[in-house]
Amino acid sequence: MTSGILGIIACPMLEDELIYGLTHDRESKRIYVADTGYCGSLCQKMDSRHVPYSMIDLNVFKAGNADIEGDGFRIVIIMNDLGLHEQPKDLREFIEQQVESIQSQVDAIGLYYGLCGNYGWDVPAWCQKMGYKPTAVFRDLQGRICDDCIGVCVGGGPRYLELEKKHVGEFYVTPAVASNWHDFVGHMDIMKGLNTMSQETLQQLGVTNADDYMRWMFNLCGYTTMLQIDTGLMDRAKFDACAQNVSEKTGLQIKQAEPEWPTLQPAQDLYAQCKQMLAQ
Repeated sequence: MTSGILGIIACPMLEDELIYGLTHDRESKRIYVADTGYCGSLCQKMDSRHVPYSMIDLNVFKAGNADIEGDGFRIVIIMNDLGLHEQPKDLREFIEQQVESIQSQVDAIGLYYGLCGNYGWDVPAWCQKMGYKPTAVFRDLQGRICDDCIGVCVGGGPRYLELEKKHVGEFYVTPAVASNWHDFVGHMDIMKGLNTMSQETLQQLGVTNADDYMRWMFNLCGYTTMLQIDTGLMDRAKFDACAQNVSEKTGLQIKQAEPEWPTLQPAQDLYAQCKQMLAQ
């Protein structure tokens, strides 16, 4: 049986992969969610799937005073702000500081993140060099770290490049992108232009809100299609409804990705490695 405390640091864009691991693991475990202010969607999904968990204060946990004593398999989940993606350098520094801050309270760490613009970023190697607890990230079948949430969904960087060759000039929409559209689009680099334009310019463009701006930008860049990539991690009817909502807001026509593109391999392997890092 697995024993020890697994710390999970996760982005909302990859919470579906985390929930998949939790719900498909039949081993007895106690789950704790840190009340960071960014765990609402995760908790809602866990509630709907009847996954039991307890809320804890993150600072209390870091100080070693959280009520998670005992033995057996225990998981502490720390969800972060999706907005961290806006600046890759800041994201990297923040995550590494988080990893350092929970060293004394966990036995292993699972990072539900991709590289997110930080080429060459290898947290497990950095942790090993620093003498920290074993840490795992999403990797493809060859052991290469996945680039981002799309890379996780299709099985890594090389597969991502093949997808881009086949579907040139299309906007990729996964269940996480579709269901978190408001937060996702609000933190895209492209949205920075909205805050720098004068009211006169926005009026001339017919832009009154973020949805108008995104529609204008997609049109300016020649995007006409969004590629719906079904990972199977969301009810299909709900995914279709969310994708339709994105289509209506952006003016992009929905196109279905071929079934050979999505894969759960990175998600399955990460959760399995997380458990392997703990005492058996």
